[in-house]
Amino acid sequence: MSLDKMMESAKRGLATGRARIDETKAQRQRDKLLYELGKASYAEHAGHATHEAVARKLRALDDHEQALRAKYERRARDIMHPGAECVGEGESVAAAARKMRELGVGSLPICGADDRLHGIITDRDIVVRCIAEGQDPGQVSVRDLTSGELVWVDAGAGVDEVLHHMEDRQVKRLPVIENHRLVGMISEADLARNLDERRLAEFVGKVYATSDVP
Repeated sequence: MSLDKMMESAKRGLATGRARIDETKAQRQRDKLLYELGKASYAEHAGHATHEAVARKLRALDDHEQALRAKYERRARDIMHPGAECVGEGESVAAAARKMRELGVGSLPICGADDRLHGIITDRDIVVRCIAEGQDPGQVSVRDLTSGELVWVDAGAGVDEVLHHMEDRQVKRLPVIENHRLVGMISEADLARNLDERRLAEFVGKVYATSDVP
């Protein structure tokens, strides 16, 4: 692992630790607001407090919940797996196929010398657009198989936007971009770890129902 990747991993570890501390503090604040709401509600029933006092406590709790939802909404960077493996745009299709086999994936992002995302190559591209057309995978470069719209998502995009991109275009791996650089990939496995069963089932149904994209 390079020094840059080690530093990036350390930064992510610190960020995760801080996030857990913040979540604990937020939970304690929520518990406090719930206690105060219950106390005010009991006082109202006992004739020692007005309904307005209870309403104020309820609004405070609602404001807290809304602030938490806005703050802790998961983003693409939160669910992706970082350090995506790329294939160079000048590499051969055969090299891309070997890398897919080694990584156990059906597609790879194509990166240029500038480390920016230039496209995606899938195992279907290799079969349909190279082998089936009688071309030599060892002589054809991956850049020759790139075509169509490049699908990616910004690292700051919400999970709903991530799912929209993947479902609408029926793709099972989505590149994540930050500051014009590829920083990670979101796969089905990443979604399985971060979605509830209902939402995951919806994703599978939409992507696999009529999809012929690997």
